[in-house]
Amino acid sequence: MAIEMAGVPEGPEVLEPTTAEEAWRLKRSLGAGAGYVSGGTLLRTQWENGVKPMPRHMISLEKVSELTGILMTGSHVSIGASVKLNECRAHPLIMRHGELLLKAIGEIAAPSIRHLATIGGNISSLTGDAVPALMAMNASLLLFREKAWRTESIVDWIQGRNGARDSDDLIGRVLLPAGNNGSGSPPSAVAEEPFSFYEKVGRREAFTPSLVTVAGQGRLSEDGVVQDIRLSAGGGTALPERLTEAERELGGARLSEGLLAAIHETIRHQYKAAEDVFAGSGYRKEASANLITSQLWKRLKS
Repeated sequence: MAIEMAGVPEGPEVLEPTTAEEAWRLKRSLGAGAGYVSGGTLLRTQWENGVKPMPRHMISLEKVSELTGILMTGSHVSIGASVKLNECRAHPLIMRHGELLLKAIGEIAAPSIRHLATIGGNISSLTGDAVPALMAMNASLLLFREKAWRTESIVDWIQGRNGARDSDDLIGRVLLPAGNNGSGSPPSAVAEEPFSFYEKVGRREAFTPSLVTVAGQGRLSEDGVVQDIRLSAGGGTALPERLTEAERELGGARLSEGLLAAIHETIRHQYKAAEDVFAGSGYRKEASANLITSQLWKRLKS
C-alpha cells in the first residue's frame, strides 16, 4: 500500500507493509532506490542536510508487529527494532538486565528525540551511540534475510564479517543476554562483582556522531582478577568494534598499574579510529585508551 508523504511535494512513495517478509521483499524488489523507515529522526536530518539522498520509496515499518514489544525469550531479553528509545529506558526487563544500554540511551540526543527514535534505527546507522554498549553486552540481532529469520552477533553484523550484513537486511529484534549484568556467563564460586561503564566524548548536537564512545562490561573478583571482559569503541564515521586484543590481555589477569599501562598501548594499537575534520585518528585512539583505562583504574583503586 502506498500513501503520500504529507508536506513534501512530489515526495517519495511511502509503502506500508504489515509483515517483515513483505517489507524485505519490497526492499529487495525496489533496490537502492528504497529504504526502511521507522522513527526516521536521524534519516530526516541526513536528508535535510544532504548527507544522504531521500529514497524514491520509503518502506515504513510502523505497521510491522514483529518489530514491536519487549519480552523474555529463553535466556534473552528480546527488543523489537521499532521500540522507541524512551520505551527501552523505562521497561522493567531492560532496567533489570540492560544497565549498560540504559546508560547509552541516556546519552543519545535529547529526550524529545528519544521519544521518536527507535533502537533499530540507531543500530542500522552502524555508528549509533547504542552500538558500542550493545557490543559490550554481547548482543545479537534477529534479522530477516533471504526469506527467513537468522541471528547474527551485532559485532559481526556491524563489521560485515563473512557476509554477516546485507544491504536489504531488516533488523527485527535485538537480543540481550539476561542475568549476570548481561554477561551471559554462569556465576563463579569465587565472589565477583559485575561492572560496566559507558563514556561518550564529543559535540552535543542531536545528530552529530560522537568523537569517541567506549563501553565495557565484565566481572572483577575480590582479589582483582578480571573475568568475562568485553570492551568496545566507536566514534565519528568509523564502525564501532570490539577491542579483542585488550580483552585477551585482561581476561584472567589481576589488575595492576603495569597491566593498565599495557592495555592502554594495546587499545591505541588495535582501535581503527576515524579521521575527519573534527578530530584526527590519533586523538580518538588516545582518548579511547584513556577513557577505558581510567574506568579500570577506578576498579583497581576501589
